[in-house]
Amino acid sequence: MQQISLSTKQQEIVDLSDGTFLILASAGSGKTRVLTERIKRLSTLTNGKILAITFTNQAASEIRERLGANEKIKTNVFVGTFHSFCQSILELRFKLLGYSKMPHIFEDDTDRIELIKQAIKSVPYFDSIYNDLEPKKKNEYTYNALQFISAVKREILSAEELAENSENNEYQYLYETYQDILKSNNAIDFDDIIRLVYELFTNNESVANLYRKSYSHICIDECQDLNKLQYFLLKSLCGNVIKNIMMVGDPNQSIYGFNGSASSFMQKDFVNDFQATEITLNENYRSSKSVIEVSNILMNLEVKTANYVIPGVFEIYEATSEIDEAQFVLTKIKKLLELKSHRDIEGNIDVDKISILGRNKFVFKHIEDLLTNEDLPFYYKSGNAGIKFSSNAMKIFDLFFRIKINPLDKLHQKRLEDILKVNDVNNIEELKSSIFPMASDIKNILDSTVMDNIHLKIGELRNIFQEANLEDDEKKRTIDELVEFSNQLTQYKKQNLKPTLEGFKSALALGLMNISTNKEIGICLSTVHTMKGQESEIVFLIGMDDGTFPDYRAINKGREELQQEKNNTYVAFTRAKRFLYVSYPKKRLMPWGDSKVRTISRFLRDLVH
Repeated sequence: MQQISLSTKQQEIVDLSDGTFLILASAGSGKTRVLTERIKRLSTLTNGKILAITFTNQAASEIRERLGANEKIKTNVFVGTFHSFCQSILELRFKLLGYSKMPHIFEDDTDRIELIKQAIKSVPYFDSIYNDLEPKKKNEYTYNALQFISAVKREILSAEELAENSENNEYQYLYETYQDILKSNNAIDFDDIIRLVYELFTNNESVANLYRKSYSHICIDECQDLNKLQYFLLKSLCGNVIKNIMMVGDPNQSIYGFNGSASSFMQKDFVNDFQATEITLNENYRSSKSVIEVSNILMNLEVKTANYVIPGVFEIYEATSEIDEAQFVLTKIKKLLELKSHRDIEGNIDVDKISILGRNKFVFKHIEDLLTNEDLPFYYKSGNAGIKFSSNAMKIFDLFFRIKINPLDKLHQKRLEDILKVNDVNNIEELKSSIFPMASDIKNILDSTVMDNIHLKIGELRNIFQEANLEDDEKKRTIDELVEFSNQLTQYKKQNLKPTLEGFKSALALGLMNISTNKEIGICLSTVHTMKGQESEIVFLIGMDDGTFPDYRAINKGREELQQEKNNTYVAFTRAKRFLYVSYPKKRLMPWGDSKVRTISRFLRDLVH
């Protein structure tokens, strides 16, 4: 087993004996390394299984990679997100929850919107109210209804309890109808995955005890992101049996309040419920002196630089406009690339060492145009999302695939019928005369597809796409997406001893196969939320005007919402290893066409010298 160099403080945490611990670890302190090394050590000391939970598929993949291919670790350590852990339990125990077949995940927001519209339409009273609304108000109504449904599930309340504190108590009835429609489609949504396992553990002591006896230790990373349902799931799993738990987190990186997350679950509830010992890890091994200093000022911290001090760069640029801001970023990038090397940066300066971050995706418009014009490669960083198809043929393939493995899925069947403009997607003759005749070939191939022959069937499908009368760009996109589907299938088979089509679809829905083995090339463009847990040698943080970052809605709400925005700024700062350039426009073009004068973000005012 490879020996990793650790600081004295890090080694002390790795070597801790059994018990419950909360490690309050600042950004760049090597907390994931510490957690990984502790898991390695525990695996040599216990015959029990170890449960390692983190919050993104990317982070789980990195932990698995660091743990290595040791056979005992592969057998005894589960590494994944709360969702993937719960999904693995549902696949074995779904009958105990009242399902005759494993329910399928409706992962797409468009699916949930369609379901809530069906729920509204099924009740004439709500349908008449909804139909009288303006288009914008209709969107607000469906959004608020879906937020209500999510809140019921993650706050572990009944719909009646939440409706008492809601302006619209009809959401309670929409919740019940929405759940009925889900069940009639033999489907669940993301929030159900964890909720159902929590209910299973709470209501079925014998099942809960099976898992309590199985796992001797639990390690959870990024615990500042816990919400109530996740924390209560942990409690229901542990019961009075599992007493060896380590949580690692940084309250200053708590940025998912809009999803019900709060650092109080680790700092208050966990400490009180499990009598956890608190340990602080506040050495920064990642960032330069300049980045650490401004991050400390921003959050009023005393994080120390560790090992050696690299000066680095911190700079704030006041742009006259959004176009000027984008031009500043482009000019600086070109100068850095021309420089080729710098004493503060290891290796050559190239596009892969540069990231451009923003609060929202709309701030990238002008810089994206400039990068394109200059032929500088860039890509958008994706989050936990599963595979998305953009070609027509693969969209149709995806819908047929869903219906094949879940015949009760009327939602996607209706969507497919609408796309093809047919009355029955099971009628081959009707498919042949549809607006997309290739649909009949796709259906014929999928009808005879099983897990044992699916790769052969993908080959047949590729031949059909290759010979199809499609424009060159569309044909290339279609075949590329089919190849990506095939690659993810191969990855799924490698990771599962008993692969099934249903299990593969669930893995796709959870984004478990979406960890690309090919490193993306170019400048990374990313929202701060998506970049969390990642790092870059050179970071440009753009759009730092008040109302954009912090977001105007957080300013209006104040307090916790505003603190979350400040935490988000801290996360952005600490993604930078060496150079950090922050900019904002003094004037911004608003969506309705007017220009509005902007001021520097309130979070930066103490940093302007």
